[in-house]
Amino acid sequence: MSKHKTGISRTQTALLPPTLDDYAEANSIVRVIDRYVAGLDLVALGFSRSLPAHTGTPAYAAADLLKLYLYGYWHSIRHSRRLEAECRRNVEVMWLMGQLRPCFKTIAAFRSSNGKHFEAACAQFVTLLREIELVGGKVPVVAVDGSKFKACASKRSVLTQEQLERERERVQKRIRRYLEEMDEADAQDEGVPELTPEQFEAALEKLKERDKKLEQAQAELAARAPTAVPGSTPRVSLTDPDAVMLTGNGGQTLAGYNVQQAVDARHGLIVAHEVTRLRNDHASLAPMAAQAQDALEAEAMIAVSDTGYSNGAQAQACEERGITPVGPMPAPSQTRAAGCYPKTLFSYDGATDTYRCPAGETLTRYKRDQKKHTDYYTTKACEHCALRANCTSSPRRSIARSWFADAAERAHQRARAHPRWMRLRAATAEHPFGNLKAMLGGGFCMRTLAKVKGEMALGVLVYNMKRAAKVLGIEQFLEKLWIATVSSAVTA
Repeated sequence: MSKHKTGISRTQTALLPPTLDDYAEANSIVRVIDRYVAGLDLVALGFSRSLPAHTGTPAYAAADLLKLYLYGYWHSIRHSRRLEAECRRNVEVMWLMGQLRPCFKTIAAFRSSNGKHFEAACAQFVTLLREIELVGGKVPVVAVDGSKFKACASKRSVLTQEQLERERERVQKRIRRYLEEMDEADAQDEGVPELTPEQFEAALEKLKERDKKLEQAQAELAARAPTAVPGSTPRVSLTDPDAVMLTGNGGQTLAGYNVQQAVDARHGLIVAHEVTRLRNDHASLAPMAAQAQDALEAEAMIAVSDTGYSNGAQAQACEERGITPVGPMPAPSQTRAAGCYPKTLFSYDGATDTYRCPAGETLTRYKRDQKKHTDYYTTKACEHCALRANCTSSPRRSIARSWFADAAERAHQRARAHPRWMRLRAATAEHPFGNLKAMLGGGFCMRTLAKVKGEMALGVLVYNMKRAAKVLGIEQFLEKLWIATVSSAVTA
């Protein structure tokens, strides 16, 4: 008669109980995390509680709390209460933490107060990746891309100045009504209808707090007005004051942040990233490429991007640093009436600084806009041109050309001449964002830009660790970390 396998009785006393070390396999990721944190100089990185205090109750070490967060983000466990529960039930976490059980408030406070230090640790790990030759090279290739991440705020909490004024008026009206009801109740020596005195005071205090919050939001929005993007509607979030309204895939809007990254094409590792409040990627190519170049310590580099980064000024800034930008220009917009000649049919001659129109006429420069860094070209021949109906409804056709158009066109030609660059960009840049969005499911936990940057740095650090372990294998990665730890100890 066959039987099922049976486990050990929970009440059975063992003569030689297993050690805690037996619960972590030799190739377990907790050993990677433990080895990595052991090699960090947390004092130099600036982590709080890196050194024990001389008085008072002993605090939890920064190394232990960092290990806990690395393990948590590795498994998409980010909330402090869930991490507290893992310390009590997960044998791998027990091994990693030495059976320490910090409360959720301690866990949450560590992440909240160490945002900049997570960024420093993330940058230091990129240095390690360069030293073990997982990123970089003679002429490294990086793919620059951006993606929208949801903030810890609803898009309904992001309001304009007019909406804030209407909301304050509504709240103040309710406050006045409550006060009037209180006066009537006092005059009649009766309680407020349907409310106990305690409920009434609590409701009134809540409305006053709401009014104060709205007032602060109005002041912040007014302070941002001088730096607002021309043509945009300034907004502020009542929940996360740094979150902005963004347009995601499919035209859907969300309150969030625009995350930029530069990914090394060698093994798909993130070498630079930045959390921004920009609503598009138009001005992000040069900063991200420069950050990646510094991280890789490369004299020359190739930066590949999509049409969202097409910007002549950015492309020229890259070229001035020895970075070769590769990125297509967007297709001509269909803003003119159907049948009108697009700008692409007008050929530019750099030697004479003129344009040639489809009718064969020459357009010369008539205006130079110093603020927009743009030149404008036209010709008097439009007035009597037989093709004018197919060109413009204005008396003359005008062509605008950026001062940096040559750099944008060079980047475009590189992308057109070698389509493999665009295939490489998609294969390199999309994968890390897919992993990060799975890791940060639902968006960020933290609020305000400084703390969100720390959370993203933590996510990027974990992604790079996972990717390096995948490329090298756990055993070889542990060996590399051990060598790096010994080297840093000898140097110190």
